[in-house]
Amino acid sequence: MKTSPAFKGLLMAGAAALLLANPASAQKSNDTLRMASNDPYAILSPYDLPLDEASLVYNQVYSPFLSYDEYNGKFVPELLKSWKHISPTILEFELREDITLHTGKNMTADDAVASIEYPINPKTKIRGKGRYKWVQRVEKLGTYKFRIHLGKPYALDLFSLAYRFFIHDSDVYKSLENQADYGRVSMASAGPYKVISNDRNTGYVLKRFDKFNGKKSIRRAPIGTIKIIPIGDTQTQVAQLMTGGIDVVRNVPRDIAKNLAADPRFEISNTLSKQYTYLTMDKVGRSKFKMFMNKKVRMAAVMGIDRAAIAREIVPGGSSVKIMQAMCFKQGTSGCDYDVEPYKYDPAQAKRLLAEAGYPDGFDLTMYVHTPSKDIAVAIAGQWRRIGIRASITPLPIGAYVKKRGKGELTAFVGARPTASFPEATNILGGFFSGGRDYWKEPSIISAMKIAFNTADPTERAKILKPVHNMVNQEAFILPIATSPWVYAHTKDVKIGKHQFQVNRVTISDLFWK
Repeated sequence: MKTSPAFKGLLMAGAAALLLANPASAQKSNDTLRMASNDPYAILSPYDLPLDEASLVYNQVYSPFLSYDEYNGKFVPELLKSWKHISPTILEFELREDITLHTGKNMTADDAVASIEYPINPKTKIRGKGRYKWVQRVEKLGTYKFRIHLGKPYALDLFSLAYRFFIHDSDVYKSLENQADYGRVSMASAGPYKVISNDRNTGYVLKRFDKFNGKKSIRRAPIGTIKIIPIGDTQTQVAQLMTGGIDVVRNVPRDIAKNLAADPRFEISNTLSKQYTYLTMDKVGRSKFKMFMNKKVRMAAVMGIDRAAIAREIVPGGSSVKIMQAMCFKQGTSGCDYDVEPYKYDPAQAKRLLAEAGYPDGFDLTMYVHTPSKDIAVAIAGQWRRIGIRASITPLPIGAYVKKRGKGELTAFVGARPTASFPEATNILGGFFSGGRDYWKEPSIISAMKIAFNTADPTERAKILKPVHNMVNQEAFILPIATSPWVYAHTKDVKIGKHQFQVNRVTISDLFWK
């Protein structure tokens, strides 16, 4: 077997880790799985830390009131007996009476009210505050009944409740001087896993909650104990895997995954994801480079990119990498439809279009890229050179990217769009065509989004938004490139399963022993 220089370094690091740490062997025998995390979770909370990696854990600790079955396109009750619209601005709910929280108390409407009041409270400072503003107030009607009052009709109210609101223990909230500490000191909810210890340095320990009485068809705890261990860099993570310190590593680089797959102790699982990489181009000339205001130039840029080659040769994940044909997924994204696909790879035609647009010798530009997508941007730049577009690559961390985006400095940008946390087409489009994010200023798109935003039926929303997705491709505003599968390296004892109700998603509840 040919070993890459990077993997040779890991072999040495693994030997050093073994000498220094003397980690335990695989712990299938005591039903304990150890998984590396890239960062320590300062807080485990869907409200206060709504990040992708943390969500793999907190989505099985905190229970929502209801869930959305993405495979079948319908809402499924979890903590609720019933729900109904009393009026366009009033939702009424009746809770189940048999739900036990992790603290041991029976769940009541007091807990529901406290859980909803926390993110909508003007004094609560959380990331993404605007996503909760549709709730004006919440009202307790009885021991197990409550109402949500909306400031104005909101077509995605149930969708938002399914993906963004989670049950907390009202007694814990009352005991805290600062309610923002909930995810540090308690994390009590009603999910199949209960956090029994947490430490910023050593990580989290979660145990199967024996009194879990949620809907087992959509929530489960296949493994008795899961330890989430923060390990800051990939080399150390893989070294710990190789020496028995952990059982699972997520998001393994392509060359390392290839070498681990050849080791009989380990397996590589390429799982589908709802995250994809995209290229945007400045159609309205907000930045100093104005060439992408010309449709022929945008078309040439798209035709100069061989997305299949990028998916095959650059993106890790093998056959799990899927070419994206639009900015949403027809299965797994509510309100998604389209029938116009991006322009096909055609470098000869791309050169002709550039010449027709007045650039027979091509042009130079700076292409910004969110750092994790750098390899894809480099590949695009290499392909563009063949048609005359000479792009220099400038990687940016998330904070710098957001700042430049708001200032209108992004002529061309490559980044990744995660959609699993709220897989709804209007929401996905809003991540591009709103405020300082908008580099296209297309009135018909804004108008369609407003109408869709107030349309509850996902089939009708899809009809309204279909022309938007078609226009994005026809006008070459944004090029969706390929999905970004999550690549898991793990011991032979571990199996990665399929999520029970979310398409292209893996959480800790999808980890099994063989």
